[in-house]
Amino acid sequence: MKSLPGRALAPVLLFAFLSGCGGGERPVADGRPVAVATIAPLADLLRSVAGPGWTVRTVIPPGTSPHVFEPEPSDLRKLVGARLVVVAGAGYDDWMRRVLAACASDAHVHDAAASLGIGPGVREKPAADLHEGHDHGPEDVPGDEAHSGEGGHEGHAHGVLGEDPHWWLSPVLAARSLAPLAEALAAVDPDHAEGYRQRARETASSYVALDRELAATLAPLRGKRFVSAHRAWIYFADRYGLVEAASIEPVPGREPSPRALKALVVEGRRGRLGRLFTEPQFPPAAARVVANEAGLALTLVDPIGGVPGRETYPALMRFNAAAFRRGLLDAPGGKE
Repeated sequence: MKSLPGRALAPVLLFAFLSGCGGGERPVADGRPVAVATIAPLADLLRSVAGPGWTVRTVIPPGTSPHVFEPEPSDLRKLVGARLVVVAGAGYDDWMRRVLAACASDAHVHDAAASLGIGPGVREKPAADLHEGHDHGPEDVPGDEAHSGEGGHEGHAHGVLGEDPHWWLSPVLAARSLAPLAEALAAVDPDHAEGYRQRARETASSYVALDRELAATLAPLRGKRFVSAHRAWIYFADRYGLVEAASIEPVPGREPSPRALKALVVEGRRGRLGRLFTEPQFPPAAARVVANEAGLALTLVDPIGGVPGRETYPALMRFNAAAFRRGLLDAPGGKE
């Protein structure tokens, strides 16, 4: 994963150190405590467990790739007064820890991937829901099968089940992240611990139901191949029986080589790649080149959301399921 370059991050860390992440306390609406998440899906999970007693902020703006995000002072001001900071983990947003250290922040940091046993050197057993190509139900707990993919880069491996950080794209993993999140809130605010735990249970149940809904939507697509903009979809594809045949950016934030793009075009012309799925956070030029040269149609999916129509986690996942279904059923050989 591409983390922030040292030279790019250094001025931000200096600002954080000098200003205390925002240049002084900012009033909080209604006097509520502040919790911060790095990306919109985490913020929605956090909001669902924290309840109305908290102000929840998102650091990375919608439409911005977390893989190349460089925080501005305005982004750091969102950390002012934060009592809890939630990160995706597994190398996805390590820059947050450096920023908090520069701020001398005493916010509690909750690493969601680590709580699920996801990340290189973190897990002793594969995280739940890590079957590849197995027809399992929402409550199934897989064995020790693992999936190999692109090698690691700067601290985590892309496309490797149990190590890749895009865990929230499986509703079952999202559901299982909620109980540890409730405990993180309870550690900061023990007086309301039972409320956090109850909301976590209720939301987890709704996510299991969401998983069943998405499984029904995607059932006709089992075994179908697709090309991704970057390797965000391993848990989603594994959960619903899809096959990620290739990726334009196997390592997010690193531009594909001309040789790699040529290989994609060749495979596309041979009819081996299905549909190409691009993302709002992904530069469109490379995807358009591959699509045009290989005769592949483009369909938009979104791993991050946070925009109208995709503000909540369930809305985001329904959008993606509908996009995959529409795209892959429209692809050659994809009709029901």
